[in-house]
Amino acid sequence: MVLYLRENKNVALHVICGDITDVSLIDGRLIIKTNEQYLFDIVSSKENEQEIKKAISWQGLDLELEFVKTKKEEELIQEDFNKLKNLGIKFRKV
Repeated sequence: MVLYLRENKNVALHVICGDITDVSLIDGRLIIKTNEQYLFDIVSSKENEQEIKKAISWQGLDLELEFVKTKKEEELIQEDFNKLKNLGIKFRKV
């Protein structure tokens, strides 16, 4: 996919897609995940989604695209702390 983007002079999207490493192929869907909001916004825009679909078709594949914004580790940790607080568990930072 990134080769197609580079060959077709879509340098910005080529670089962005190169920064995304959490990609999976499940049941005919190409799932692209990132915890960075700016990367998610760029790849999931209508214009870039169409370019990615062209790159997939260029390889002879017919896949649905799915973009997922995951949480950063710090966000997950904070959620866990909040759950513990809501359960009445007290803790302190050491």
